[in-house]
Amino acid sequence: MIEYSSLISDENGYKRFNHFEISKDLENILADDYHTYNTDKFSKDDLVTQLYKKNFVDKYDRDTQKEIFSLYIDNEKFKEKAQFVYSIIDIEKYINFVNENSQVENPNELTVKYSILDSEGVKVQIYNLTINDISFVF
Repeated sequence: MIEYSSLISDENGYKRFNHFEISKDLENILADDYHTYNTDKFSKDDLVTQLYKKNFVDKYDRDTQKEIFSLYIDNEKFKEKAQFVYSIIDIEKYINFVNENSQVENPNELTVKYSILDSEGVKVQIYNLTINDISFVF
């Protein structure tokens, strides 16, 4: 398991940190700058928007595929989860991973967990995604 924390904010001594826990087998699909997610150093907003548009909004027809829009595209929680994936996963590395691993045993063991920690010791888990969740948004 890979663990990485980085400072998000420091306001009057109250600090918040990104905290990632990532299965070692998924290390090769991480974007080099995944740890900048949710920080002022994050610079992939345009890419994230473009990938979401390509993989969901432009891919489906609102009139004939209403259920997909209702369940996913118009669902803010799903949109945020997809955008998180696009923020931390490198698409080219992901494609290579898929090509090299046509069948994955125990996909629920390949996880990306994202939490926010604070200086008081409180940890709030935001996402607990498996390789299945990641593959769904690509």
